[in-house]
Amino acid sequence: MTIKDFLNFPSYVTQRLDQILKIVKAIQRKEETMSAELDALEAAVTENEGLDESIIQLVNGLAAQIATLKEDPVKLQALADSLRTQSAALSAAIQANTPVA
Repeated sequence: MTIKDFLNFPSYVTQRLDQILKIVKAIQRKEETMSAELDALEAAVTENEGLDESIIQLVNGLAAQIATLKEDPVKLQALADSLRTQSAALSAAIQANTPVA
C-alpha cells in the first residue's frame, strides 16, 4: 500500500508527487555516486601522503649515504650506479601504470 491508497488527491497532484519522488531518487543516486568518488579520492590522497613520506625518507637516506661515502670514490660510484638502476626500474613502472591521456 502507498499513501495514495489512503488519500484521495486529484490526479495532477499525484502526478506531481511522482515527479518529485523521481527527482529525489535521482538526487539520491547522484549522492551515492559522489560518495563513492569521494571515498576513492580520500584513498588516493592517503596513498600519496604515504608516498611523499617515503620520498622524503629516501632523499634523507641518500644525503646521509653521500655524506658517508664522499671520501670513497669507488663506493660513491657504486651508489650512483645503483641509483641509476633503481631510477630506470621506477621510470618503467610509472610508465607502465600511467594511463594514456
